[in-house]
Amino acid sequence: MSAQRARRFHRGGVCVLVAYLIPALVAPPAQADAIQDVVNDVSVERYRAYEVSLENMGLGVYGGPRYDQGRRNRDGWAGAGTLGNQEARLYLTDQFRAMGLTVSIAGIYRNVVAEWPGAEKPQEIYIVCAHYDTTGGGERPGGDDNASGTAGVLEAARVLTQYRFRSTLRFIGFNAEEEWMRGSQEYVNTLPKDANIVGVINLDMILRPAWDSDANEPHDLEVETLEAPLCTAWVQTFVAAAATYVPSLLIDPNSHYPVIWEAGDQGPFVYAGYPAFVAIENTAEDVWSGNSNAYYHSAQDASNALANNVLSPSGVTYDYDFAVNVVKATVATLAQQAVLLPPAAPNAGPEPAPPVNTDADPRPEAGNGNRSVGTGGLASNEHADRRELEAVTVSPRPIPHNL
Repeated sequence: MSAQRARRFHRGGVCVLVAYLIPALVAPPAQADAIQDVVNDVSVERYRAYEVSLENMGLGVYGGPRYDQGRRNRDGWAGAGTLGNQEARLYLTDQFRAMGLTVSIAGIYRNVVAEWPGAEKPQEIYIVCAHYDTTGGGERPGGDDNASGTAGVLEAARVLTQYRFRSTLRFIGFNAEEEWMRGSQEYVNTLPKDANIVGVINLDMILRPAWDSDANEPHDLEVETLEAPLCTAWVQTFVAAAATYVPSLLIDPNSHYPVIWEAGDQGPFVYAGYPAFVAIENTAEDVWSGNSNAYYHSAQDASNALANNVLSPSGVTYDYDFAVNVVKATVATLAQQAVLLPPAAPNAGPEPAPPVNTDADPRPEAGNGNRSVGTGGLASNEHADRRELEAVTVSPRPIPHNL
């Protein structure tokens, strides 16, 4: 989660008259059973493997010695980013392609965008996203922030790509979130004007719900957005799906409309008029204060460091079961809203994706981790937006009137 302080906005001018609201679909019994089967496919073992792999980016464990920068760090910016950032991008691309998804690297911030086309209404798009970058400054494994959310996107994709849906599912790893959502802002800026983004779920810090400063704080999920009809309806859809399919996941009913709701990749979508929320272990204020997570944005935010050590001063550890429940609620919401379909006839599924890159030691992207403003040399499969950085609007804007 980005730690740059959010500005506060007056909400009185938000128009509450909207053309439509997100219909929260109530599945008939047979469909509900099928959705529960999908939800039950989510695996804590697979999720944990993704999360630990992402923590280790920058050591060349996945991509080979050319990605070994001597420290765990995924700091990203316009261009190549650190070697760890590049290695994480390679990892995400390979994982998504192995699932049969169509993958592209979008824009100068190198967002990883993977798509599972809808069988009946492909123009209707649901997005689940997370940022894969970390802050800079040396060793930054970013286990909770935000290997946890990115692993959730991967696990949701692994499960959902085993099924067919009426609508399109899009899985995105955003870059440069720690520079105040530059990757997601660029992505939203370049969406077609007629893009039908029905709902966005952003997973950011979902692995450590317990507080370091107060053992009595509940281990619950915050689901945060702007208090506006479309966003409210989307939050209520998620909360209802969680209650139905993941009843053990506790969601704070008072968390939905905080003063600081835009400090994450959901922000640019909401400002552009799309329904979006963030699922996060604690509010931005709680995290930034250091009360809930003493190891936020530090070298100790890792599965093998103090953030996950019972011998730490608070004894708080990562809660993989909690994180997996968040992923299950995400999968349930998408399976319900994108409409789970019966299995297709043979050879009737989506077109196969390009072959997986099996080179164990591929060449890192041009730029070699040196921070610069240019494009840094683009790989042939990347569709770069070569605009100047100043053209990527990252400052807050008036809240749209269609929400």
